[in-house]
Amino acid sequence: MKKNISWITIVDLVVYAVIIGFVAYGKSQSNFGQEAFDKVIREDGWVEYLTALFLLLGAILFAIRAVKAGKEKSRKRILFNTLASIVFVFGLGEEISWGQRIFSIQSGEYFMQNNYQGETNLHNLEIGGVDLNILIFSNLMFVALISYFIILPILTYKVKAIRKLVIDYGVPIPRLHHIIVLLAINTFIPLAINLIKESELHELALTGILFLILINPAKKIKDFRLPS
Repeated sequence: MKKNISWITIVDLVVYAVIIGFVAYGKSQSNFGQEAFDKVIREDGWVEYLTALFLLLGAILFAIRAVKAGKEKSRKRILFNTLASIVFVFGLGEEISWGQRIFSIQSGEYFMQNNYQGETNLHNLEIGGVDLNILIFSNLMFVALISYFIILPILTYKVKAIRKLVIDYGVPIPRLHHIIVLLAINTFIPLAINLIKESELHELALTGILFLILINPAKKIKDFRLPS
């Protein structure tokens, strides 16, 4: 008897194929140098728009969950999902420079002087010699991702108090395959593609996998028994 493939499995395979495909394509083009690689991760290209799409879908999913939590009168879930949706909207805005290139909007004087790409966004700002992209969107983001993908899942299954918070706020926990694929890709990219703006591929992988987590997070958190 044939087992039907769920739509979630199909979405997983499609998103993973897209991510791995672009990483592989980026690797192949990186062999020809920076100029060839730049065409893969160029502004307003497929990588950027797919990253923006995953952020948009994430924002919508969190917003839907916030509305659902409102109907259930769960204040904690309303708070978490609303804030998460806002974070994704912010990420989307930053990714497309808040529609600046799409709508042909000229950057203001402040951004022209302090943004090293001359764009209207925060992650390319340099203030007082401090590169916000490195400080916030690289270093702090790295800590946040390690906390979410490694530390939080372990604590959720090991510490009853943490598990209760995760359940109360409705925090989606990544499955094992989400963690493995993200770690594998983020390890492969810097080793295989040591070029400027390789981070664009990291962002595509991250946002795509976060989207997959949102539609199919780890289950059975409530029923998990603490080790005796």
